[in-house]
Amino acid sequence: MARVTLSPTTRAWLVALSFVASSALIHFAVTRQTPLLERAALIALAFVPFSVGIAELRLIAWCGFALLAATAWWLVGLDGGAPFLFLPSILIPSLLAWFFASTLRPGRESLITAVARAARPDTPDYLLRYSRTLTALWASLFAAMALWDGLLAAFAPQGWWSIMANLANYLVVGAFLVGEYVFRRLRFRDYAHPGFAEYVRIVAQTDPRRLRG
Repeated sequence: MARVTLSPTTRAWLVALSFVASSALIHFAVTRQTPLLERAALIALAFVPFSVGIAELRLIAWCGFALLAATAWWLVGLDGGAPFLFLPSILIPSLLAWFFASTLRPGRESLITAVARAARPDTPDYLLRYSRTLTALWASLFAAMALWDGLLAAFAPQGWWSIMANLANYLVVGAFLVGEYVFRRLRFRDYAHPGFAEYVRIVAQTDPRRLRG
């Protein structure tokens, strides 16, 4: 199978859009509770981690996705697929919180500090110190998100959980991203910050695997 190589920006958009699509299907599957929607939601969810590999025509990605999709279809047939619809809203923020927080250990360079250095090697020290604080804030936000999604999944009506997990969480992350950018522009107004579109592009093109030492 001939390989295709996508740009970092295209990869980021592909993963983001496939995740948004799976979230929409999860919302309908949880609120309407039909086997067909549950199967569609779980298959869409299984597609997300393999989306880049599938688009780049990697055989292992196609095989992995086929295996997960078949498993999802089988689980719904056994009436055991529904709990898996709730896991991403708890597991993904938990993993992101751990990922950000793990770079804050003594002797480590924080994740956002590494992004700042990679994007602009001449970033001043005061912004690098701020970027470490910002890494801690993102870790805290994702940890809080995992906590409230878990509590809603356990104790709230499923519709409430779904609105928070599949819509409001995205709005919270977007508001934090925009709000932090505006705050930084005002707090450090003497620094020549990139425009917001350029800032998003820098983040989208960053490969965290290359930043962690």
